[in-house]
Amino acid sequence: MERNGSIDSEVISRIIDANSNRCAEGLRVIEEIARFSEENDGLFKEIKDIRHVVREVSEKAVAGSHKYRDTGSDVGAAYTSGSESRRSSFHDLCRANFLRAEEALRVLEEFGKLIDPGVSGVYKSLRFRVYAVEKSFMGRVVRTCPMPTSPFLYGFIDRIFVDHGESGGIAELLVDGGVDMIQYRAKDVDRVEMLKDIAAILSVTKKAGVPLIINDYPDLARDAGADGVHIGAGDVDPATAREIIGEDAILGLTVHSLEDLTKVDAGRVDYVGVGAVYSTDTKPSARAVGTELVRSISAATRLPVVAIGGLEAGNVGEVFAAGAAAVAVVSAILRGDIRKNCFTFRQIIDKCK
Repeated sequence: MERNGSIDSEVISRIIDANSNRCAEGLRVIEEIARFSEENDGLFKEIKDIRHVVREVSEKAVAGSHKYRDTGSDVGAAYTSGSESRRSSFHDLCRANFLRAEEALRVLEEFGKLIDPGVSGVYKSLRFRVYAVEKSFMGRVVRTCPMPTSPFLYGFIDRIFVDHGESGGIAELLVDGGVDMIQYRAKDVDRVEMLKDIAAILSVTKKAGVPLIINDYPDLARDAGADGVHIGAGDVDPATAREIIGEDAILGLTVHSLEDLTKVDAGRVDYVGVGAVYSTDTKPSARAVGTELVRSISAATRLPVVAIGGLEAGNVGEVFAAGAAAVAVVSAILRGDIRKNCFTFRQIIDKCK
């Protein structure tokens, strides 16, 4: 780095050039999402302005730094990690490119100190501007759909009933049929395939304004850009789940008794699921709790109560009468004509409003 006691200005120029490009490229990716997907004029202009300032400051700090580009001799030019070739959602894409920009700005800040402390300070202020944009931007990208108002229909895309590659199409049928919220549930399916499923579902639900909830996996919900997660008693605790998915995401929790309910921190959870209300072949081992537990839990909490398990058109009325805010229906919707099944439940629910 140093030759005869002097700093190698050519090396610094190459580092400044490489990292200003890296930062600007990362910001440009996010800028396009802000412009075409989010259609957020304020964030778009802020990201664009930061990108332009990075270019301007770097050019002034090391005039003509582009002259030192030599990708042929750059030992890092051909290296790529496995994660760089995989992006499963806009959330994943944004997170990777924010990190890219922030890391580059940190390098620019440190090497800027070898040129001019003032230049280093500008890079530092830009880095904190990017942090602020990330906080605002990711909150929008991660979740844009709020909890539905009660009474509502909670549909499922359960891989027990849905074949490989069909999740996006099923999501369209559920949305067309009038579901208000969808849960994706997949057992014995690898993470890569789940991410593909979720991306296909989100392409439908985001446009329709229907929240997508992921069963069991808070980190998967966060990484895929879903609207929330639903956990059971044997899964991660609600406090940890909330930390993973963020304050704005939807968090649902299954309870099986009034005792379970007493352990729930209502400030961390958005709704509680109760079931199985009736016996169900979707979960044969689940003990049916009946509508009395729905009634007891509904009376004991301000949280919306979602009833699940063995629900059919002939019994959802009594579940709502017991105080449920929503019914979560799996097999009775996914078997047969999905649109027609949804419409049947929709008619009953609309009468309850």
